Amino acid sequence: MYLGRASAYMALAFWIASSAASSVVRLNSDTFDAVTQLQAPESDWFIAFHAPNCPYFEALEPTLNAVAKALPKQLRVAAVDGRQNSDLKDRFNVRRTPTVYFFHNGRMYPFKGPQTVEYMTEYASGGFREIDRANINFKRHLPVPPPVRKNDHR
Repeated sequence: MYLGRASAYMALAFWIASSAASSVVRLNSDTFDAVTQLQAPESDWFIAFHAPNCPYFEALEPTLNAVAKALPKQLRVAAVDGRQNSDLKDRFNVRRTPTVYFFHNGRMYPFKGPQTVEYMTEYASGGFREIDRANINFKRHLPVPPPVRKNDHR
């Protein structure tokens, strides 16, 4: 049912306002690689894989939003619905949600630290390097898994 031009503008204004309120980018299978460009050296991301209505992710999301706002030029933050994007969940070996990865310079770091704004911003600002140096026998980073093409039947 068409409610008129004013309703269309109201819906557009609501969408813009709700998008602007969150600094967490919503990614899906179609947008993930084009938006993130994880192999690029200047591409630093926290990406959280989650399930819809997950209370743990709902508690984490305001922190992710604050982290994105704290480092707007250095870091991007995204969320992926694992149920709707099972191919991404499989590609990144996500076994439970929420799972958070930090991506830097073509490397993927499973994020296991405290989920606080302070710790996550410190981690993204170079703390991940110190953790790697402190664990010489156990490298915490993995290469970023390559994209799977739509017609790739493995």
